[in-house]
Amino acid sequence: ETMVTITGYKTRATTQGDRSIYLIVEGGMQPAVSQTTGKTYFKSRKASVFAAIDEEVAKSMVGFQIPGTIRQLKVEPYQITNEETGEVRVYDYRNEFISEDLAD
Repeated sequence: ETMVTITGYKTRATTQGDRSIYLIVEGGMQPAVSQTTGKTYFKSRKASVFAAIDEEVAKSMVGFQIPGTIRQLKVEPYQITNEETGEVRVYDYRNEFISEDLAD
């Protein structure tokens, strides 16, 4: 049985002004290439998952493990700007949490 760990959460405001909770889950490793040195290294796969819970429950869930895995999916290229450096990067994948019962 594959497990991921809840490592945190974030809140997002909807267009109606409601707040949604997304759990940050980590599990498995993926290779990555350093933009500065060009060397390959491994980093933990991360994904965010919508959770129909409130912030207090989300806080209490950090550290728990849940059954599932994180898969890398190819998507249309999109840009993300690093707020601190202004660097723009283009990605053609995103990580998605797959619960154990949906993985079959």
